[in-house]
Amino acid sequence: MLLNAERFASLAQLFGRPYPQSDLDAAWKKVLFNQFHDILPGSSIAAVYRDADRDYAEVRRIGREILDDALRELADRIQTKGFGLPLIVFNPLSWTRTDVVEATLTFPDPVSDVEFRDPQGRRLIAEVTARDPETNRATVRFIAEDVPPLGYKVFRVIPTARRSPAPSSLSVTGLTMENEFLRVTVDAQSGCLTSLYDKTARREVLDESRCGNLLQTFSDKPSVYDAWNIDANFEEKMWELRRAEEVKVLETGPTRAVIRVVKRFQNSTLIQDLVLYPKIPRLECHMEVEWREKHILLKVAFPVSVRSPKATFEIPFGAIPRPTTRRTPEEQAKFEVPALFWADLSDGTYGVSLLNDSKYGYDVRDNVLRLTLLRSPAYPDPHADEGRHRFTYAIYPHAGDWVQAGTVQRGYELNYPLIPYPTSGHRGSLPPVHSFLHMEPNTVVLTALKKAEDSDAWILRFYEFAGKPVNVRIRLPKPPRAASEVNLIERQIGPIAVSGQEVVVSTKPYEIKTVRIEF
Repeated sequence: MLLNAERFASLAQLFGRPYPQSDLDAAWKKVLFNQFHDILPGSSIAAVYRDADRDYAEVRRIGREILDDALRELADRIQTKGFGLPLIVFNPLSWTRTDVVEATLTFPDPVSDVEFRDPQGRRLIAEVTARDPETNRATVRFIAEDVPPLGYKVFRVIPTARRSPAPSSLSVTGLTMENEFLRVTVDAQSGCLTSLYDKTARREVLDESRCGNLLQTFSDKPSVYDAWNIDANFEEKMWELRRAEEVKVLETGPTRAVIRVVKRFQNSTLIQDLVLYPKIPRLECHMEVEWREKHILLKVAFPVSVRSPKATFEIPFGAIPRPTTRRTPEEQAKFEVPALFWADLSDGTYGVSLLNDSKYGYDVRDNVLRLTLLRSPAYPDPHADEGRHRFTYAIYPHAGDWVQAGTVQRGYELNYPLIPYPTSGHRGSLPPVHSFLHMEPNTVVLTALKKAEDSDAWILRFYEFAGKPVNVRIRLPKPPRAASEVNLIERQIGPIAVSGQEVVVSTKPYEIKTVRIEF
């Protein structure tokens, strides 16, 4: 939220809107305060989390207001005049992407159906998912294609009595659903994935056990430090959830196919919605858990048809390989490891990435990728983590290794959705499709765009993740007066040459770079 707010507030600053420095400072201080090591991992008493929840609610409010104000400033300057309702979709990431978008729109008259068209007039895959005839409001879902980096695209939403649907690759037959990339089959009794077939690579992703997306629970009673530790012997007492209460097809629309699996364990209910979209090569699992356990650890497991002595895990500004074997004491100590948005198991020619939006404990042993979903310690808070949880993880099979497959980008895309912005039709100086900032090559990720602490200059931060020296070419929204490399606290290192609207930054393998741009 705050990173998006900074990025779009920086863009709005180009058009004269004051940058909300003090509000952002206040929000970041609340976030950083709650990064304290006993608050962050869940090892405090309940009162601490009530305070943290209030702080985060205030951070979300500040972030939403800053983002809304910045998007309004930009939207007012975009040419949106034309037929139907304009819907601007903003992309906060530094590469072109295609992804699903949901938005609620208010129409001048009651609407039964809609068509979506891009700026070239092409029909897009879309559907109405909810209507309110009293207010003429409708919730729509569509696949926004090729939204430019750190930019936007204006889509037209056209009310129609009978839509001429754009072709969708989604199909559902029994408990099998597929798009152009994947074919997924769910077992009616266990709720496991019995097949995850990669149509592009023409191979089965799961191993011969054919039970993917398997929920596993463990007796979780550390010898010391209940909320802090997972002990190495946690697997000694395990229950696999191989019986489903319910397995059913929930949605079969053109924009989304969903199979729901409902399971129960002791006092808890676990709902897994397996989701496929057209034009998107990942299988998502939207999970909702009513968690009422004590001293239980919950994981999800994917035994895959890939083997390698190393798996790769995302860490801040990079990735790290770790062993998948447990032969030495050092390897045995890595029974649970941290990661950010993803872990990947690849053999050099093929691989599988397990993405997540909020769960950071992984283990990969032999050919099994696992993600830790929930725990339930009883000290210092006897009711830790009890209640309702909602989170998403996703499986992304791919050719090549994690670099060639763009796993870094796929992880960011799951965590930074496209942003819809309904607006009115009006004239503007900005075109219907535009990128404010473009970076090459595709092995660099922009992690921050903000105003400098001591001036109105821009600060850009990015890193190289593929382990190769590159010249990073940055195309800016207008020619800058000057550019320079600075360190992490924004002190100057040296000047960077400017050529029109571009700067080129020589970057070493895995290097973090911070650049100051003065307009």
